[in-house]
Order: sequence, then C-alpha cells, then structure tokens
Amino acid sequence: MSGGDPRRRLDDAAGLAAGDPGGMLTRVESSADQWRSAQAAAEAFQAPGSWRDCRRVVVAGMGGSAIAADLLGAWLARRWSVQLHVVRDYELPAWVDHQTLMVACSYSGETEETLAVWDQAAERGLERAAVTTGGQLERRAEVEGVPVLGLEPGYQPRAALPMAFATLAALLRGVGPAGEGPDAGTARRELEGVPAVLETVRGRCGREVPVGENPAKELALWLGTGLPILYAPVHPLGAVAVRWRGQLSENGKRLTGGHLLPELDHNEIVGWEAQPDLYPRTRVLFLEDPGQGERLSRRIAVTARLIAETGAPVRRLTGEGEHLLARTWSLLALADYTSVYLALGWGIDPTPVTRIDRLKSELREAAP
Repeated sequence: MSGGDPRRRLDDAAGLAAGDPGGMLTRVESSADQWRSAQAAAEAFQAPGSWRDCRRVVVAGMGGSAIAADLLGAWLARRWSVQLHVVRDYELPAWVDHQTLMVACSYSGETEETLAVWDQAAERGLERAAVTTGGQLERRAEVEGVPVLGLEPGYQPRAALPMAFATLAALLRGVGPAGEGPDAGTARRELEGVPAVLETVRGRCGREVPVGENPAKELALWLGTGLPILYAPVHPLGAVAVRWRGQLSENGKRLTGGHLLPELDHNEIVGWEAQPDLYPRTRVLFLEDPGQGERLSRRIAVTARLIAETGAPVRRLTGEGEHLLARTWSLLALADYTSVYLALGWGIDPTPVTRIDRLKSELREAAP
C-alpha cells in the first residue's frame, strides 16, 4: 500500500479523482440515478401469465448478480409466499419442478456457472427469464424465445447492484399470487423510495464531505490496515453482511472475514480465545436492524462485549429508515462508500479486480 496520510488523501478532491481512473466513486455517488433508470426501463415488462402459478424462484448468478437476489429474498421473506432460492454453482437443485421459475442473472452474460444452470433448466422444461447486458446468455435466450430484461452496460458488475435489484424486483412482480411480493402496493412504495435513501447517504458520505463530518471516510480510517470481520443477524441482514464483505474485498482490496448470528455463537465465538496477538489487529463490525428481535439484540450485545474484552476493536452499525428496505439500502450504500474510501485513502485504485481476471484467464486455458 502507498505511503502518505490517508486522512489527507480522503479530503483531497483532486487526489480522489486522480486515484480513481475507473470512476468507482462516481458510480457510487450516482446510485440513485442508476436505480431510477433501471426501474423506468423495466416498468413496461409484462410477465407471462403462467408465472402466476410459480411457487418457487431459482436465481442463478454469481457475485454482484447473485447478491441482488439474496437481498430481494431477505426483504420479501415475510410478505411473499413464493420461495426464492439463489444458486451460486454449476448445478440446478433436484427439487425444482414445473412450478419453479429459473432466472439467470449475469451482468456480462458470460458467467460459466450461470450458463450451465441455464442449460439444465432448458433440459427440464422450466419457465425461464434472463437478466443481463448481453453475451451468450442473451443470445441463447433470444434463440429460445425466453424473456430478457436488459441491464445498462459499462459498469463493473458489483457497481450495478441498484439496477440489478430494481430489475429483478420488476421481473418478479408477475410471479406468484397477485398482490404479494414486489407486486404489493406497500412494496411498490418502498421500492420507489430507495433513491431518496441513496441520495441521503450521498449527502452525508459524498467526496466533498470532509472526514470529520463523513461517516464513510471515518469508518474507512477506523478499518485502516486491520482485518475487517463482519457479523450480522442471519435474518434480516445476512445478505447485507455478504455484500459488505464483497465490497471490502473487491473495492478495498482487503481480506475480510465474517459470520452470522446466532450460528457464530455456536462455534466461531470460541476462536476469540487463543490468539491474543491477532485480535487488536482485527476490526469487528456488527450490523444490526431494529427488526431483528429482542433475542438477537441481546445476543449481539453480549457477543460484542465478549469480543471487545479480547482487545479487538468493535463497532455496531444500524441502518436508518422507516422500513427494512430503506435500512438495508442505507447500510449497502455505506458499504459502497466505505470500501472505495478504504482503497483511495491508501493509494489503491478500487476498480480493477486483477486476481479475478487472472483466475478466469487460467480457467479458460485449463478448460478441455
């Protein structure tokens, strides 16, 4: 990592721009516009009438494409009778049947795991849909007469989360019983309010807001060169914690750990016993939501205290907003800003994912 003072870097507007040639911070700051554009583009989509009979949705995707479905499922879990399952693999589960809609979500349209599941779904005669910018996925869908919802090209996949979420939500309005899920009036109003949430976070965390008044810059400084560890209640914030870890890794270029409650209290908590030299170098971040319930709230409080007693720096973050979707996106936006500042503060370009590119290249060379 480059030398110099991270605090000064984060308040140097010219330096931020120079250190971010791929424009990742600009993408983050324009998230509200990205959401509105995707929502408008998908508004005209009319789902086939047969989708009303579906009682399960399988979304095949990886990385930023998959996390959109995870987040959507967490939001809909208590208001939608349709089961939503995410496949991050090459194999379609054996339990899928004629009441299952398979949605392939691949920003590039070239994700090999997603394409493998697409072909298996075709062999089983499932209802299908595709969400992509193009590539093989779009070509196969068009040839096979399968609905395609397009995404705007030109983004890093992880930076396209708002459009992926808004597009998937629009696609799923036609699935299952009418009046449930994204099709419900309350759900629509919550979806339409997300851009305002993103703009609020932009006003607090944008590049022009100095460190002393900017929670994302301050959090990036706190994380520093430590080892971030993300903990959260599995419901409703498990997917949010996964996104935080992904953004800190891909944007911030930091190795990041984590687990979910209550499960971590049945195993990982014991790992905070025998490595006293390591614990002060960690940065433990608990994500919380007012809807997590009293039992999880008590559990988080005790777990955080026990970990802090080891000498590990601990913080607890709660999303802001009147309902779960708003609070979810306030935390997601904070992760975006924090991860980008974590890179730029230490002289790292947040956009390239060199190791992913190298891995894909070597896999292609090794393919039979």
